[in-house]
Amino acid sequence: MARPEPKILTSIELGDGSTWDVTQAESQYIITYKNKPCGVRHHYQSLSSNCIKYQKLSYTNLGNAQAQVKRLNHKFNCEDFDVVQVIVD
Repeated sequence: MARPEPKILTSIELGDGSTWDVTQAESQYIITYKNKPCGVRHHYQSLSSNCIKYQKLSYTNLGNAQAQVKRLNHKFNCEDFDVVQVIVD
């Protein structure tokens, strides 16, 4: 079964031949920690400085959000991360 075509809210064509579309999402899924919105960042050393990388924690696809929750709960050895659906009108 094919994925349904999303509703395009706006588009822009760039000079390099590429086109960017803003599409409407039915809902958004965010990852929470102990029922509160959260952010996750990773500190690491590079040759020139300290670097910080942030994890993506909001998704338009429930399956991707659930997979990230599973990875985070495994990494932090807990069951405190969960998915919350945000309805878009």
